[in-house]
Amino acid sequence: MSQSAIASNGIYLQGGPHCVLMLHGLGASSVELARMAKDLHQQGFTAVVPDITGYCFGTPGQAWEAWVEQAQNHLWELRKQYTTVSVVGVSMGATLAMVLAQRENIHALVLLSTALSYDGWAMPWYRFLLDWAAWLPFANRYTYEEEEPYGVKNEEMRAMVKRAMKSAHISESGSDILTMHYITEGRKLIKEALKHVPDVDAPVLFFHAVDDETVHIRNAEWAYRRVSSSQKDFIYLGDSYHMITVDNERETVSLETARFLKKTVNEFLNEPAFEVPTVQSPELRRALRKRA
Repeated sequence: MSQSAIASNGIYLQGGPHCVLMLHGLGASSVELARMAKDLHQQGFTAVVPDITGYCFGTPGQAWEAWVEQAQNHLWELRKQYTTVSVVGVSMGATLAMVLAQRENIHALVLLSTALSYDGWAMPWYRFLLDWAAWLPFANRYTYEEEEPYGVKNEEMRAMVKRAMKSAHISESGSDILTMHYITEGRKLIKEALKHVPDVDAPVLFFHAVDDETVHIRNAEWAYRRVSSSQKDFIYLGDSYHMITVDNERETVSLETARFLKKTVNEFLNEPAFEVPTVQSPELRRALRKRA
């Protein structure tokens, strides 16, 4: 896969021999992971964020199997060029990454706000009706309209997202509307991921906000307990909502992701390809300075 081929369909930041395939959320675009991709690139990784047809904003919807197939194709092509290929996903992109890891040999996996159920405190009360959507005559006309807080706790960032939603219908926290097709296929992808959680055996790092308004944290905790990975960790975030890649703790998310990926690369190569700081989290660094 050439640089120009990826660049014309998402984000491609050429770095070293260790690559990170990054999967954005449902109905969103590569913009959603642009900041984190730049952060990982600055840490020495090649960062690739493809816009998957039928899954991303502005493309006709496709079945969830097509999403997985395209993700697999990206993974296969990147493997031909790079020593290691890790996968990072946010929201439904994390669910897609989980399914990919169930089917493929992944070097390392980072799951951000994994969408395994839409049961957060801000979700509409009638969400249970989606289980019968296929039999409802009006279901195909239903669209879910994103509203405040847009997955963002930080008020300044939320205002930026709100302006982008109004002007372009897309922002760093996703799109303003999800059609019934996207919702239905997304729920099918979730079912596929839940059926095969024990098949995930790659080193995995979960991030989830305690106050996630879209996906309750119990879903990620459930998956964490059931993956077969011998190396796994869970980082709880206390000052963010669902879109942790752009919210108050986005620096922590990027730094701890880079730290985890560097550590797994070093262990795979059995040599120090990367320098791995003992503590990356700025919150932890401040706490340690106060304690000292």
